[in-house]
Amino acid sequence: MYQGSPTGGMKFYELLMESEEFTSALGKVTLASGKLEAELIILLTKNGVKGDYNKATLGKLISIGIKNNLFDQNMIISLQQISKQRNYITHNIYALFTDLIDETILERNNLLDSDVYLYVERAWQLQENLDGVAEILKQKNRNC
Repeated sequence: MYQGSPTGGMKFYELLMESEEFTSALGKVTLASGKLEAELIILLTKNGVKGDYNKATLGKLISIGIKNNLFDQNMIISLQQISKQRNYITHNIYALFTDLIDETILERNNLLDSDVYLYVERAWQLQENLDGVAEILKQKNRNC
């Protein structure tokens, strides 16, 4: 399907939209994000941190956990980085290819049509990271 042809902008965005591998990986990022958010809410609740968490964003849940000293420095860095990456891949891809935002986490320039696989890999890796951190929190929740 992909031939290593130069592409970019909205054409590359369209390739991403057409890619079942990419959209599937992005869906798994969403599911893994929900898992992480749920584990954060469980952790907050088990530690007596009161609040209405029904509409809290991942970033807000992380901030509440930090404020209540529930994480060590390594976990704080991991959570903040994962949140930044998740927000970027789920909220900014279209903006990236319409030049509304700068190229930072994902590449926009000098792309080939086959770089769809690079985006699939990035989404897969993010999903793995989200799941990994959620599992660490799940174990921590079991020990509370």
